[in-house]
Formats: sequence, C-alpha cells, structure tokens
Amino acid sequence: METAYVYFNAGDIVTVKHALENKPKMLVVDKVSRSMINKDGEKETTFIGIKTRWFSEDGKLQEAIWSTKDLMHV
Repeated sequence: METAYVYFNAGDIVTVKHALENKPKMLVVDKVSRSMINKDGEKETTFIGIKTRWFSEDGKLQEAIWSTKDLMHV
C-alpha cells in the first residue's frame, strides 16, 4: 500500500481539515523543527509542525504551529 504524502511550502494557502465554525484560510510561513545533540554527539532533528498566519474575525494577526495531519491545501 502506497502512502500519499502532502507537502506544505512557504506561501501555500491552507485550512484546517476538521469541521470548525470559522475555519480560517491561513498562509504557510515556515516548517518548524527542533535540533538536539544526542549522547553520542550526533545531531538529531525532529519535525514539530507547520507555522501559519491568518487574520481573525476582528482583524488581529494570529500565528500558530499545526501538525501536517490537521491541514489541507485550499
């Protein structure tokens, strides 16, 4: 069975997959990852999520980090 991967790049327009009342259309800003050095002195990078920005209903700029499982392209 093949798994279809979805990639998000900076500048993509996305929204939340889940049924929410006010699903915002968001702009992908960056990929967020964390780097750590393990006991052997090797660098390990862990993917955290996708940073997005959008404007709320009252016009305030919002920013959040989402899991790729929660987002879909518009």
